[in-house]
Amino acid sequence: MYKGIIFDLDQTLIDTSISESHRKLRNWSVVYSLIPKFKIYDGINDVFVSIRKNGVRTCIVTTGQRKYAQNVVTHFNIPCEFIVDYSSTARIKPFPDPMLKAIELFRLSNTEVISFGDRAIDIQSSNAAGIKSVACLWGTKEKDELLKCNPSIIISRPEDIIRLLTY
Repeated sequence: MYKGIIFDLDQTLIDTSISESHRKLRNWSVVYSLIPKFKIYDGINDVFVSIRKNGVRTCIVTTGQRKYAQNVVTHFNIPCEFIVDYSSTARIKPFPDPMLKAIELFRLSNTEVISFGDRAIDIQSSNAAGIKSVACLWGTKEKDELLKCNPSIIISRPEDIIRLLTY
């Protein structure tokens, strides 16, 4: 069983697509006003229950800003010990730096950690850091690119996360 989980946030745990254009424009006041309209993917709350029950440590690694990620984490009651945002490391995903930072914060080895993401950069960053990478297909907008990055595992439903955490 893994001791640490790294999650991408947008389109992996939460459907935040209604805010995408505003995030790109850095129109944060509009983005924050949209957070209550974001949707948690079906099955993700069960994942959170399993994480809490099993005492698995979690970190959000995002290319977004910390305040945004923290607001989403708080709104959806996401079990999250750490947030590694775009300003936490010199280089962002697809470089391994954010994943290595998460491992450092956990004080775990890369073999004790698994990561979940919906974009090619999530898989590339995880693979470069030596972390088992899981491609999440339910929220991705770049399935072909995601699959070409050689994820360790491919899953199509959030419920599959629980299976990976308990075997």
